[in-house]
Amino acid sequence: MTNQEMRTLKEQLGLIDFKINYKTGVHYGVIEDFFSGKTDELDPKDRRRIEALLEAEAKKR
Repeated sequence: MTNQEMRTLKEQLGLIDFKINYKTGVHYGVIEDFFSGKTDELDPKDRRRIEALLEAEAKKR
């Protein structure tokens, strides 16, 4: 999943940064910077966790 796809899916699902932080364990600052566009870099482990959450939330709908 590309960075833009992840950002778009987050917006479509209406997820807030805190929920992503709570469910994945990824630091809030990292999530906030990534989804606000301040940075495009994510640790591979963090990327997998966030992608898994986004995919799981998308399947629920």
